[in-house]
Amino acid sequence: MENERSNPYTQFNEEILENWKTNGVKYIKLVELDADLAIKFFELIPDSEIPDSDETIYPIESEDITELLEPVATVKFLVHDIYLEEEE
Repeated sequence: MENERSNPYTQFNEEILENWKTNGVKYIKLVELDADLAIKFFELIPDSEIPDSDETIYPIESEDITELLEPVATVKFLVHDIYLEEEE
């Protein structure tokens, strides 16, 4: 029995952004993840158009999305692997 705990997230990068654009993603939702660390983590969810409380939706062509590619020491933008599998 294998007891491996792997991280299901990948840091958002330009390759992911370009793949999403190529695959017709129109919107990205930002959701803050709960973590008891000094770093804030946000999950990016493609083509989610309905925000819940404290969530923000951005068009994929928005400058706000491009700015997420810039490194920030106290903030990380992550993509769950389930959203990467759809790119293949």
